[in-house]
Amino acid sequence: MTVLQTRVNGVNKANAFANQLSPRLVALFTSFVGQKIEKVDGPLLAKIQKLVDALNLPNGDISVYRHQNNYSLAYTVKSCEVFPAQGYGHAYYFEQTIYIGDMKNGVLTALKQPEPLKTDYTVETIEAARETYKKAKAAADNAQSALYPFGEYDR
Repeated sequence: MTVLQTRVNGVNKANAFANQLSPRLVALFTSFVGQKIEKVDGPLLAKIQKLVDALNLPNGDISVYRHQNNYSLAYTVKSCEVFPAQGYGHAYYFEQTIYIGDMKNGVLTALKQPEPLKTDYTVETIEAARETYKKAKAAADNAQSALYPFGEYDR
């Protein structure tokens, strides 16, 4: 396995779990739209945290944690893939954030239906995209050089 394959696996794994988790979280929070769901200092109210805990969110090579901020209800799915190299491994992490809804002053004001995330990345498609980018960047660099000494803008 290559480093890129390890990274591709991690992204696909995190996105697949996020796709499974999103509708479960939306369903859990649906009945709380328009209600206060957070304490003043940010954590979820106990009755709601209990419902989230009942989802048995993983904490291992896939883990999930909630973002605390004043404007959105969001959870992040984090994957960890290990690439063994020379007798020891390197861990590669990927995080995918799922926005579940809008918040204001601890009140869940609206829910959002997250779009499905891509779960079929392959080494080949990433390598092809990198090659396309490399060619486009070289063309852009050449075009920028042709602008010398005038540059892109007149100030």
